[in-house]
Amino acid sequence: MRAAILYTVVSLVNLIAFAVGILFLPAQVPIHFNAALTADAMGSPWVYLSLPGAAALISAGIWAALFQKKNRAVTVGVLTVAGIVFATIGWTFFALVSGGVGSGERATFPIALVIVLPISLLLAWLGALLPRLEPGGSIGIRTRSTLASGEIRKRTYRLGGALLFAAGCLSAAAAVLFGCLPVLHGVQFIPFICLAASVAAAAAVSILFASALARRSAEKEGKEAQKGTE
Repeated sequence: MRAAILYTVVSLVNLIAFAVGILFLPAQVPIHFNAALTADAMGSPWVYLSLPGAAALISAGIWAALFQKKNRAVTVGVLTVAGIVFATIGWTFFALVSGGVGSGERATFPIALVIVLPISLLLAWLGALLPRLEPGGSIGIRTRSTLASGEIRKRTYRLGGALLFAAGCLSAAAAVLFGCLPVLHGVQFIPFICLAASVAAAAAVSILFASALARRSAEKEGKEAQKGTE
């Protein structure tokens, strides 16, 4: 309850502060940056308000999550990080325009640090939390094997949590490295690739591990049944 109240208050204050700040921006500002981080479209600065606005709207989802019976903390954590990402991107745009970035000019803000880092930290947190998730929730490694066997679920979640934690830490390190070193600003897409690849690898290994456990368990049960008939 306190987390929901705090997020709601902070997000509304952030939204109001952003709206006041927009009054001091030019009438036309960059509203889109291409893959090379060059401003290629101009428009009203009020477009930027959609980002902190989305962060404020997420508070409704956080309040709704309080009525969940299972894995409430995970849902609140995911929504909170999403709100922080939206708000941070909004203020990044605001800072760029205030700093004089115009049409056709290249921005140098560390986009990997702004977007990949909070998502990576969230993944690491989810990885640490995964082995303790309650069964039957909508979050987790939901395969036929993990849903059918509590033991397979437990072992799969333990491995998957460790892999997801490692993926989050690796992606966070990449975001800091490529976001903070100016010489690497031109290849800031690498942390995004690192994030996607490490999460995909963690999920694939976990699913294959669960399938292997299920196959091994079925073979064991088959042998025991065969011995029983003999």
